[in-house]
Amino acid sequence: MIIAQISDSHIDPESNKLEDRLRDLRLVVEDINKQKPSPDIVIHTGDMVHNGTQEKYNLTHSILKDLRVPLYVCTGNRDDKNLLATNFQTGRNSSPTSVFLQYSVDDYPVRLIALDTTCVTSNMGDYCRERAEELNNILTEKPKKPTVLFMHHPPYEIIDSKYPFQFDNWDTVNHLARVIKKHEQIKYLFCGHTHRNSKGKILGVPASTSPSIAIDLRLGDFPEGAEFMPIYHIHKFDGIGFNKKTVICRIL
Repeated sequence: MIIAQISDSHIDPESNKLEDRLRDLRLVVEDINKQKPSPDIVIHTGDMVHNGTQEKYNLTHSILKDLRVPLYVCTGNRDDKNLLATNFQTGRNSSPTSVFLQYSVDDYPVRLIALDTTCVTSNMGDYCRERAEELNNILTEKPKKPTVLFMHHPPYEIIDSKYPFQFDNWDTVNHLARVIKKHEQIKYLFCGHTHRNSKGKILGVPASTSPSIAIDLRLGDFPEGAEFMPIYHIHKFDGIGFNKKTVICRIL
């Protein structure tokens, strides 16, 4: 199974970088559509727009609709989770009464579970007992199927970041860790938020972040040749784990 990961496009009509960010997003969509073999799905790991409104999601959807494979999304701190779920495809909700955007996608060789790590008081991450219980219930349904989690905030320390800890209260990561410890089928955690390449682990499970699609917001190191071009990740499952490749968009 092949997953393309994009993140942090921050589309915002109020920004003087709007046209650049729209260009970056278009280039990524065009590049993903040219991939051989084609990804099975695309995941967007949050902050699709900058401070979510219907106008901004309409603008973003006008580009993302051209993807030739299914797109699944998780909520970032700049998103409106209700508008995100209304405008883009999600899977089976963790609970019909949940206030969190957490869901599973069961139609592929690898199961996908979207997590909601948003915090109501800050832009940093949060993960409460209620969310952890929802995740535990989803994972218990299919204990033998290889599974990945995708979320906005990375639950590991990023040493070279201005904010090494990406959660408002780092103790809340323990709620997520306790669930991960009980479920050996989890193979990888895909994250965003940091606008940079990074990798880490939580209880031995590999995790990584994808750089922001928006070049003007990108941080950290990036591959040679990517100074003026957006980048994204391709993750290929080999039956045991995932191999990650950073893709530089090209203009042909």
